[in-house]
Amino acid sequence: MIRLRATTVILASAVLAVTLVTACSGTGGQPSAATATPTASPTPSCHPGVSGAENWIMGTGELSAARSASPSSVRYAVNPAHLMVLLLRGQTSSYGHGVADFRSYAEFKKMIRQGTIPAGIRWVMYDNERWSLTPANEQANPVRYERLFAGLAHRHGYKVILAPAQDLVPGWTKQSFQAGNAIWRGYLSMGLAAASARYGDIYEIQAQPYETSTYRSQHAYASFVAAAAAQARAANPGAVIYAGLSTQRVSSAAQLLQDYLATRDLVDGYWMNIPRHNEPGPVAIADQFFRDLPASASAGAAACGGI
Repeated sequence: MIRLRATTVILASAVLAVTLVTACSGTGGQPSAATATPTASPTPSCHPGVSGAENWIMGTGELSAARSASPSSVRYAVNPAHLMVLLLRGQTSSYGHGVADFRSYAEFKKMIRQGTIPAGIRWVMYDNERWSLTPANEQANPVRYERLFAGLAHRHGYKVILAPAQDLVPGWTKQSFQAGNAIWRGYLSMGLAAASARYGDIYEIQAQPYETSTYRSQHAYASFVAAAAAQARAANPGAVIYAGLSTQRVSSAAQLLQDYLATRDLVDGYWMNIPRHNEPGPVAIADQFFRDLPASASAGAAACGGI
């Protein structure tokens, strides 16, 4: 069983200036260009539960919708001390730890130069995909721009989440993917998992496209997560790894739970996506999924280190 590594200590000490009642927390301080790039420590981390998969990433709108619709299920599943909340420009969150979400290195570089990243932010994410938000040159050479993004972030004292999408594989088309032509082996051949684990503090596997019915019978979701995690840990044995889940890719909370249970011992946490979170259906699926999580993965689970 894989537990969250000591890199989690970095998560507890480097996020927003929020007091964490945990033996692993440390002091914050403003980001500085003199801050050293973090390195893995062999010291065991403190984290609740029997598996590493009790950590979560959520968008601020999705989190707000879930908390409004069913606060009890969010409290059950998500401890704010172990929640990363993605923030787009102008967004804030008082729940969990804020992460500035970037879709391009160019935008990140510009905001660094202008000094416009909010002072409380300790984490930044590079979500590079085949979409208009990621420039074509960055799509064409994702490994290079992940290295540049992480290097710039670390020089300025930020911690980094790298989340390259699987559609960055050359030749990917939506039509081919929807027809059942999995491309995750091409993703691995590009070394995206290895690069993300080597350069980032958290590597997030965008595996949720394989939750659809087209790929469910192939067990493609778990296969991709297992292979990507293996490549990542071969490159960096101390890598902290998350996987994506999405209410939009499944037809029921039971399918979300199936994917979670198939991979919870392979990763350290999940990015919970709730597209169309302004509609009751997707939020209801997330609510039921949170309620169905085993107690060992819930926010009320037994804790270590006297938390």
